[in-house]
Amino acid sequence: MREIMQAIAAKYKDEIVKTASELIQINSQSLHEGEMAAYVQEKMRTLGYDEVAVDRYGSVFGTVRGTGGGCSVTLNCHMDVVDAGDPARWKRPPYGGVIEEGRIWGRGASDTKGTMAIQIYTPILLREAGLLPKGDVVTSCVIAEEIAGFGTMVQTRENRMLTDYAIIGEATENNLSIGSRGRCCVRITITGKSCHASRPDLGCNPFDYLKFLLPELDKVELGRDELFGKSSMCVTKIESSEKGTNVIPGEVVVYLDYRQTGEDTEDRVQAKMEKALERCQGSVAGVTAKAEILYFPLTTYTGVEDRGYQGEYPFLVREDDPHVIQAKAAIEEAVGHPIGIKAWDLATDTGHLAAKGVKCLGYSPAEERLCHTVEDSISIEMMEEGIVGYLGVTAALANNPK
Repeated sequence: MREIMQAIAAKYKDEIVKTASELIQINSQSLHEGEMAAYVQEKMRTLGYDEVAVDRYGSVFGTVRGTGGGCSVTLNCHMDVVDAGDPARWKRPPYGGVIEEGRIWGRGASDTKGTMAIQIYTPILLREAGLLPKGDVVTSCVIAEEIAGFGTMVQTRENRMLTDYAIIGEATENNLSIGSRGRCCVRITITGKSCHASRPDLGCNPFDYLKFLLPELDKVELGRDELFGKSSMCVTKIESSEKGTNVIPGEVVVYLDYRQTGEDTEDRVQAKMEKALERCQGSVAGVTAKAEILYFPLTTYTGVEDRGYQGEYPFLVREDDPHVIQAKAAIEEAVGHPIGIKAWDLATDTGHLAAKGVKCLGYSPAEERLCHTVEDSISIEMMEEGIVGYLGVTAALANNPK
């Protein structure tokens, strides 16, 4: 079977590389993925997907049906990219999709357009090679991952297109990823009474509350797990309701970046913040405070208005979990050598799917160190191996009995 997979991968390598280059040439920043979505739909239809659907938010889902009786598998990547910044800082045009020096260059090459090209072709190559698995394969190309994990968040919130397994295409250097810390943003709003700074006795200064709040935040018991250790929390931004420097503000807002381990769900973080505020209650006369997990308004390219979550859910699965063991063995059999197991430093969509009971892992030929940098690129040699690895792991999981 390895020889069959390697042969079909070699046959389509150049076409997949060309597709990756064309994906990179589309500037698909978050909430502006319309052109990208149109390209993906056309590509899926041309390749012969059994079904291509677009949800009302703009994410694209292509399905290749299996022969029957197997588990379903999602191949997940996101269509959006972060802003390229100043083009002068790039050695090659950020949206050029330039192919040279054995790599494809440009914004999104590593995050996640190089891998998306592989995922789009994976079920088609399996079918052409006579290896179509029993279960359905759904290629999921979602919107707005970079700003809120929004595409997968609303997919799971509405229980749409959920499968038995999911392989997330964030960068893993052709290793398996079994975890990622989550992130949430906590907004603490401190309310006092505004007055002229020359008469502070007439007001209630919310900044005075910080003298009590910050030590209490240091006492918050952070969650932990066996893979990442402790969660982390830090103040990253403070805003005042007043622009001037001669006015005591009526309101001060403090933002916390909370990097979650598996224990620290959104609800637990919220509860910990509320307890910290309870310990500060009454510390400054006339000043109150409230804590909330930050959501923000957004409008998708399809015109849907909703709220985005400022972060991603945590994800962790054990190295000895049966589907991890099976996936690792399947990839190693396909590529012909051992692979490693890692955890992502970055946050991913995986937690949203895992929270719904989908068995997840990460796999990609892209390199995490290149994500969001002006050196953004993907190795064609690593892509060649990644194509074969995707064929192996997708077939293995989708052939598990339902």
